[in-house]
Amino acid sequence: MWFFLPLLPIFLGRKGGSAALVGVVFAAGLLANAVVRYPAGWAADRFGTRAVLVAAMLSTAALFLAYLLPLPIAAFVLVRLLHGAAQGAYWPAANGLLAEVTPLDQRGRAFGYMQATNMGGMLIGPAVGGFIALLNLGVVFTIAAALSAITVLALVTLPNVRAQATVEVPARAMQIARRLLPLLLLGAGTSYMIGAFDTIWSLYLTYRGATTLLVGLSFVAFALPATLLSGYAGSLGDRFGARRFIVLALFCTAFFAALYPFIASVPWLIGLGLIEGIFTISGAPSTMAEVSRNAEPGQYARTQAVFQTVQTGIQIVGALAGGALFTISPVYAFLSIAVVCVLGALTGVAPRVVAPRTARESS
Repeated sequence: MWFFLPLLPIFLGRKGGSAALVGVVFAAGLLANAVVRYPAGWAADRFGTRAVLVAAMLSTAALFLAYLLPLPIAAFVLVRLLHGAAQGAYWPAANGLLAEVTPLDQRGRAFGYMQATNMGGMLIGPAVGGFIALLNLGVVFTIAAALSAITVLALVTLPNVRAQATVEVPARAMQIARRLLPLLLLGAGTSYMIGAFDTIWSLYLTYRGATTLLVGLSFVAFALPATLLSGYAGSLGDRFGARRFIVLALFCTAFFAALYPFIASVPWLIGLGLIEGIFTISGAPSTMAEVSRNAEPGQYARTQAVFQTVQTGIQIVGALAGGALFTISPVYAFLSIAVVCVLGALTGVAPRVVAPRTARESS
């Protein structure tokens, strides 16, 4: 994703797309990404995770090539809608498979390594894609399609995990959401932060006088510790308790969000982003591990899908609210992140009702 996504606005602009159209294209991708997750999770539990992973990646590869077709500019809204759906379908199956094959007390570490690979893509993808785009922007989509197709060769070797036959009726989406409510509230702070930061961070740095090079460097600085330390952070969550680790990460995120609007120095902002990256993303592996621990056997993928759908919706809210508040004042935008993170953290220290675990997970 990071190989081509930062270049998509430039690609659309060269085809005559306005800034408003670019926003619609990105919103279409996010919306489809969120809506498809539960059906994809159900399909992974019903037909097997490998089938969904392969279908999602093949669709992703084919849709990369669709950007190169001689389409009217408005048609790219539909292309991105389908592309976002293909990419969104991948993650419930991937997370469900990871939960199924990982011991209960090592899931934080496993999800940490998965997050590290994602952040590694953020670390190197924009630079490689940007370099190739200097030669030919269209080649970026061709290479992305080829890499996705090659990935399918690895995916077909993975175990094909599907729901086991049980006497219980599989839980529906709303039942799963009620079971996950404490985690949904706990994850809201990080999701709101991601949506808001995606919208306002580059704007804020340029507002403080940063060049495009420094804006890119700030993303590298944030991604570097997350790439290197996510696995270790997940292990700490497994060892000391995922819940307290998530709460600590939220309070750290709130602290940095409240600090940023009062820092005018671009080098300081980049340096603080490097430090924030150590703490902010550290709670995500523990969150995903806790979601899997609250899933019934055979329903790991759809449980992950419900959680991811809600969190993607919160990201959209964060993007819209962050952008609107930024137009009033950067202070309001950053403080909104701090407030949401603190409120989410407070739900984590409140007493909760623990859903009973199955015999399989207790063993």
